[in-house]
Amino acid sequence: KISFGKTEQVQSVREGRDALVNCFVEGMPAPEVSWLYNGEYINTVNSSKHNRLTNGLYIRNVSQADAGEYTCRAMRITSTFSDSDQITILLRIQRNCDAMGEPPPSFTWLHNGKGIVGFNHRIFVADYGATLQLQVRNDSQFGDYKCKVANPLGMLERLIKLRPGAKPWGPSRFQLKKVYTDGFALDIHKPFMSNVSDEMQIYGYRVAYMSDTEFKFSAGNWSHAKQRDFSLHRGHHFIIAHLESNTTYLLRAASRNLAGLSEWSAVKVFTTATGCSWNPSLYPIYAIIIALIWT
Repeated sequence: KISFGKTEQVQSVREGRDALVNCFVEGMPAPEVSWLYNGEYINTVNSSKHNRLTNGLYIRNVSQADAGEYTCRAMRITSTFSDSDQITILLRIQRNCDAMGEPPPSFTWLHNGKGIVGFNHRIFVADYGATLQLQVRNDSQFGDYKCKVANPLGMLERLIKLRPGAKPWGPSRFQLKKVYTDGFALDIHKPFMSNVSDEMQIYGYRVAYMSDTEFKFSAGNWSHAKQRDFSLHRGHHFIIAHLESNTTYLLRAASRNLAGLSEWSAVKVFTTATGCSWNPSLYPIYAIIIALIWT
């Protein structure tokens, strides 16, 4: 049986540094491991960003864009049996306060101009940096956090504003727009969230999907579903591609904003068309390339 040992499902790493997302996979024979980020496969072969190690996923130069859900998927296939399992890890990026100086500076964190008290925070201090880690449990923890850096030659300050987010509303429309032999074009509309700032408006969607066979095999566990994230700034073309022809799929959608995900929509059931798996309308870029070659 495949197990994930002491793998933590919430992990934190420091911004601006290389990091390891730990995944301790156990099983005999040893499983083959692959990684997904927010439901999308991570290519770790000849990648300048990611390396797959025996104990996790190595990420170079971590930024806030790397925060999200990482799925560690393990699979065993032998001549007598096959099985698979996976675990989803939420990766959080810690905010740092770094400064160089001689002599090495001291670091002080303030909340709304006062020293930070209580048990819902941790401060990690090194010679040239300090990291504040917060567990936000109530509204009193929002506000302005200031990092003060000082040595005998001077002082610097960095201000970070922590504001409450608004959970996004679910899509106002989620339905099928067009069927292909190897995918679906989806019609997804966003609701307008009133009484929230522009920065908290919905900026995209997440669609989770699996075939009816996968749904039955996983006993309806949606953690085994594939996922695809869409951003509104890329337009309103929401296509789930690379599916099997003449196959029934279950899909659900959620809205995304800076605070996270909305509740999932009702599950929709769609079936791909029968026929050739390649459809030129799904791959307009390829059609353009071919036209250029023959011109």
